[in-house]
Amino acid sequence: MRERWVVTSFLTVSTASDSAQGDKVLLLKRSDKVGTYQHHWAAVSGSIEPTDTSPLSRALIEIQEETTLTSADLELVRVGRVLTIYAPNLSTVWKVHPFLFRVLCDASKITIDWEHEKYEWITPDELEHYQTVPNLVETFYRVYLPEHVHSSLMDMYNNRSSGAQQLAAEALNTMDEVVRLKSLRTYCKNAKEMFYAMLNIGWYFTQIRPTMKAPIIYAVVQVMSKSREILEQEGGNESGISVEEYEQKMLDIIDGIKQSSKDADRKIVNHFLQLTLNAESSPSHLHIMTISYSSTIYSSLLSLIQSIQSLPDHTLKITIMESRPLNEGSIGLARKLLNNLPETAKPRVEIQIITDASCAYFMPTVTHVIIGADRIAGKDATVINKIGSFPLALSAKYHDKPIIVVTRTDKLASTDEGEQLEENAAEEVVSMYENWSKFGTNKNIRVRNVYFESLEPKLINGYVTEHGVLKANDIINIWQGRKDDEKFFDLLEE
Repeated sequence: MRERWVVTSFLTVSTASDSAQGDKVLLLKRSDKVGTYQHHWAAVSGSIEPTDTSPLSRALIEIQEETTLTSADLELVRVGRVLTIYAPNLSTVWKVHPFLFRVLCDASKITIDWEHEKYEWITPDELEHYQTVPNLVETFYRVYLPEHVHSSLMDMYNNRSSGAQQLAAEALNTMDEVVRLKSLRTYCKNAKEMFYAMLNIGWYFTQIRPTMKAPIIYAVVQVMSKSREILEQEGGNESGISVEEYEQKMLDIIDGIKQSSKDADRKIVNHFLQLTLNAESSPSHLHIMTISYSSTIYSSLLSLIQSIQSLPDHTLKITIMESRPLNEGSIGLARKLLNNLPETAKPRVEIQIITDASCAYFMPTVTHVIIGADRIAGKDATVINKIGSFPLALSAKYHDKPIIVVTRTDKLASTDEGEQLEENAAEEVVSMYENWSKFGTNKNIRVRNVYFESLEPKLINGYVTEHGVLKANDIINIWQGRKDDEKFFDLLEE
């Protein structure tokens, strides 16, 4: 069978204020002038040409040709994973790039071309009642998600205070919510369809913040691989297990993953305390410096504070770099530690906040520098973390201070050559500048707000993980057993 690559774009409008994806979708009825599926309902579609710069560019061309709407009339809501559709009657395998756009202009502006005889705006749940081109419902739900899932994705995208581990927890919580609310029953008629729909949702979670994707991939793949095993045990067919039973098993799996996550956090805390308090060279006057906010760092430091109370000869100073531009070190980590600081610990525990640029000034009295990890490159154990981590590590090396990464190994992930690390709005940086608006539009000024940077393993003394205190080679060995996890989502294209 020949293979044809096409784009399919769904256009929506919002008639309700709480519908960020749109609550009505455009269907077009194909005319008798087209070569295939005459008088069937479809979305805006067309074949990708060799001269197209991208599938998105072809999608926009087709939209303009078939509806007269331009990119200025549209908001791109979502780009889906490629969908494979087999059409034996046409000896064709369709490779479909699905897109979801929301129409921003007056929908009456639409004018259809010769390929269609009429169009209608319908609600998503009406779609299955129309005679459509093959697999249109499946393709639509590849990009149109339950509204609460869309909201969760947007919250994660806009979240600038939480670390990668917290985003992974949010993904698990939303997957749990999808099952409990029975959100997939609208378009999934059996357990197998539910598996693929949930896998599709999980894939979007892994893509929403690419630099922080590692623990999300690990959590989602853990859930979905175990869910797939259940299907395979039942024969892998539609009649093997009921939707209700499958939903309950998925909830049990998610609960188990959450518990395993808590167990891993406890092990990390124990290894951290062993390193800082119980090692032969551990000083009685500890001074720890860190940057940004990490839930794992927070738990480790709070446990260290609590342990200091039972060691009358010990004192602890925690120096936290404020972590510009949103100051999650000061507003997040420092504030949370202070709010949970026991009264009995206050005489021997000091928490100080410093500017990011002053880390070298305070470094001489530091005993340990600790950082979290938003991602660890499996191939060489390079750490991706909040911007400012690299100069902190250089300062630590200059003063001969150990730099320790405190992290779970679910942060391991692949790296793409030439990958651009996340950069966010300049407004976050300039919001504290007085009168910025007077010269901020000057074309000679560019404000950069890069969020993450790399820390090579030669700058790192050890990785405190749930498996103990590891070296770079240990991290690489763990990755060898996990590196195929990301390929799990290829099931969506089969």
